[in-house]
Amino acid sequence: MAEALFVKGAESVSRFEIKRYGYTLVFEISPDESECYCFYEPSTIGGTPLTEPELQGHLAQFKIREGIIPEAAASLLRSAATAQSVSDLLLARGILMIPGEDGQIVMGVADDLAEAESDEVDDGTVDFHKVQSFLNVNEGDLVATITPPGSGTPGKTVTGKIIPSLPGAQFKLEIGQNVRLSDDGQSLFAVATGRVCLRGNAISVEDIYVIDGNVGFKVGDISFKGYVEVKGDVLDGFFVKATKGIKVHGNIGSCAIESDGDISFSGMSGQGIGTIVCGGSIFANFIYDTVIECAGNVTADVEIRSSQIKCLGVISVNKGGLTGGEYFALAGIECGNLGSRTSLRTRVVAGVHYGDLEELNSLFNELKVLIAAFSAAPKGTVDMKEFAAKRTAITGRTQEVRSRAYEECNPKINIKKVLYEGVNITLGIISENVIGERNGPLTVIENTIEGGLRFLGMTPLSFKAQMIEQTFIQQQQLEQEKNRPNIQGESA
Repeated sequence: MAEALFVKGAESVSRFEIKRYGYTLVFEISPDESECYCFYEPSTIGGTPLTEPELQGHLAQFKIREGIIPEAAASLLRSAATAQSVSDLLLARGILMIPGEDGQIVMGVADDLAEAESDEVDDGTVDFHKVQSFLNVNEGDLVATITPPGSGTPGKTVTGKIIPSLPGAQFKLEIGQNVRLSDDGQSLFAVATGRVCLRGNAISVEDIYVIDGNVGFKVGDISFKGYVEVKGDVLDGFFVKATKGIKVHGNIGSCAIESDGDISFSGMSGQGIGTIVCGGSIFANFIYDTVIECAGNVTADVEIRSSQIKCLGVISVNKGGLTGGEYFALAGIECGNLGSRTSLRTRVVAGVHYGDLEELNSLFNELKVLIAAFSAAPKGTVDMKEFAAKRTAITGRTQEVRSRAYEECNPKINIKKVLYEGVNITLGIISENVIGERNGPLTVIENTIEGGLRFLGMTPLSFKAQMIEQTFIQQQQLEQEKNRPNIQGESA
């Protein structure tokens, strides 16, 4: 026979009173039938007290059969035997119904900056830079899963009725931009690269992160797959990385900045330890004491000073100067002033791929070590064939690096105002220190005919050095043709 279901009725206690010659017994059952309390009053005019068989009979009479508490029943019978009153004694407790858990959203990605569960570093101190959490995803990544609601566990009343379980609520998901729900309705995938944003029940993947103030201890380091815009400054010691680009309305201190896209800011004072790694181009008002590696152009409106810059585009300063430090630009350099009247060392290298130069230096060092080891070895202990093969391999790799050609290559420097004495200029394989101050506007290229540097009236960087030098070569050839004797005329 199937068990009866409990149906909640009136919000009142069910009261059952049993009067006997020796006592009065009352059962009170709560409205949800989850608990049964008892009251016992011995008679003042005699009679026998409540016995265990009588108690069992009374409980059966009123169908109180689930969750009877043995200790409570024993206490009731002891009180009855000693003619003591009992009030509000919990005699039986049913099995509580457990509602099902609500559906939930479970994130499928972790914070890029989280290295461990603890924020403590090895020496036990806390790194206050790790404040901001970003759940970064790439296109196609699992963003989150939706767990279905639980069915819950049925309960039972003290009268043996089944209390049906209440299932949990479905998670009311709101799908935002750049998120796709799987066919089974349980998995969420990113359809773009960015950070996961969960606001209430709405989930999205956003590729722009805007900081209204400064990047400091309140915000912490940033590692974000998307575009970062900082309305304030980036304070000393903080790290900002964004795959699609960075824009800082204010200034950057001695920080580490990195992006695959363009980076723009008002100014940066790196204090010799600040760095920028940029896969696009850099735009700024000024750059001081900063180490930069850039795949595109580096453009400053006012000044670049005492920095180390390597780029595969153009280094240009629109108004002011390029003063102090070392600058490599594959596509040329243009500035107002170059160098200074002080002893501040300034070196510029144009038309050279800095990566190739570093590779060549590494190969030269490798060859130097090889020859030194050969010279130091006792005679007869070196395999000459092996030594020759290694030397040939290094020479071959060196020639391969030197033979590389780049369309962007432009060994040309434009100075709008003043070129100061002492500046070291390297164009291709030619390197010279400038002797004497020169006023601009002027262009400096390599003099392939006479050697050294060629100083000319300034032309745009779009007019490449190779094209200019080729006109000088053609003029020289014409002069040589003009001055060559007419052999036919002499023989006649």
